[in-house]
Amino acid sequence: MKFDERQEQEAMVIRPLEKRLDSYVAEELKAHMKNIVHNGHLQIVLDMSDVEFVDSSGLGAIIATMIALRPQGRLMVCSVRDSVLGLFRLSRIDRVIPVMDDTHDALRAMSVSDCDVEPKNHN
Repeated sequence: MKFDERQEQEAMVIRPLEKRLDSYVAEELKAHMKNIVHNGHLQIVLDMSDVEFVDSSGLGAIIATMIALRPQGRLMVCSVRDSVLGLFRLSRIDRVIPVMDDTHDALRAMSVSDCDVEPKNHN
């Protein structure tokens, strides 16, 4: 699995270069994200702009990242396609992981000292 990664402001922006986050790549995604957290990156923006499909395994890897960041870290996702956003809403993960429109919005929200940032309403 390949990723585009860059440090911006206080956050590590990670963009999976896969169309599918499914059982074939979920363990690799989970291991990669845990490694990033282990290396001290506690503010992570997961840019989903290339991802067209996420199954329960991929969702589990994203949740594992959120858990690995607790209690002092923070995860946001951005650039989520409608097909993936539907799963986020169905599973209610959008209530625990902020979903932002793009990396700019996510980075701006990360820079706010208050952890209770309201995600944008994606109607």
